[in-house]
Amino acid sequence: GVREGATSEAGITAEQKKEALDRLIAGRLLAQDARAQELDDTDEFREAMKGNEQGVFITALFRKEVASSAAVSKADIEAEAKKMKAADNTLSDNDANERASRSISQANLRKVQEKLIDNAKKEFPSTINQEMVEKISRGETVPDDAVLANVAGDNVTYGYVKGELERLAGEGMPDVTRNPVAIKRMLTREVTGKSLAAYAKKQGIEGSKWEKITNEDIERTILIDLLAAKIMEDEAPVSDGEVDAYYKEHPEMFAQHGKTVPLTMVRDQLRGFLRSEKRKSAMNAYIEELKEKAKITVNEKALGEV
Repeated sequence: GVREGATSEAGITAEQKKEALDRLIAGRLLAQDARAQELDDTDEFREAMKGNEQGVFITALFRKEVASSAAVSKADIEAEAKKMKAADNTLSDNDANERASRSISQANLRKVQEKLIDNAKKEFPSTINQEMVEKISRGETVPDDAVLANVAGDNVTYGYVKGELERLAGEGMPDVTRNPVAIKRMLTREVTGKSLAAYAKKQGIEGSKWEKITNEDIERTILIDLLAAKIMEDEAPVSDGEVDAYYKEHPEMFAQHGKTVPLTMVRDQLRGFLRSEKRKSAMNAYIEELKEKAKITVNEKALGEV
């Protein structure tokens, strides 16, 4: 649960470490299986990798900056723990130290992020076509290739912004493709990302070990997603009977203010929940099969020292 695995975290139990390791092992096995099925030689994989190129540069730069920043000192932790204990005298020394370490680490990560964004914006400032945004919000016809913003020679078009807003809104949600607030938020996200990516390249991230590590992580994530989609190809849909049965067997889940919520009001949500549970069960079964075939060795001593 530590962002990007960028810093160490205090107070992690042995059980939590084992669970985290189990997730990592499952991810490695799934990615290996995806490669064995040559999913890394598909148009879908190549397209996904290309779409994540900017994110790779940004994440790699962030990791590099965090790694080069000063470690949290014992004195800082003790000082912060002292403040926490003064505010809450029920805290034990151990709990106070763990919370202090976590708080300082998170604050340091935010500082690194803010500094990178500030530097990137100074090096690669953006321009937003406010006149075009206002035209869109007034309902005037604006072509998809209209440029709404530019950063370091890279354009953000209305077509791209519209597509992203539609994707994020989801099916059945209100149309926000002409909402000036939504458009400005999307433009801010895009120009910030492009500034950071350009800044990362200027800092020599391309070809660095940080890019290599981050790229490998992204590859695994994409391969796992592609494999999961393949596993679910022959997935049986959730039947009305399954929905009805679950509703009857779990009445406590559908009680609100002392009354039972009618099935007609929750049928779609319940169907989605059951579909998700089916997929989770199918993936877990697939992972167990991979584990049975694999030779896995866990260094318990090293795990305990993490």
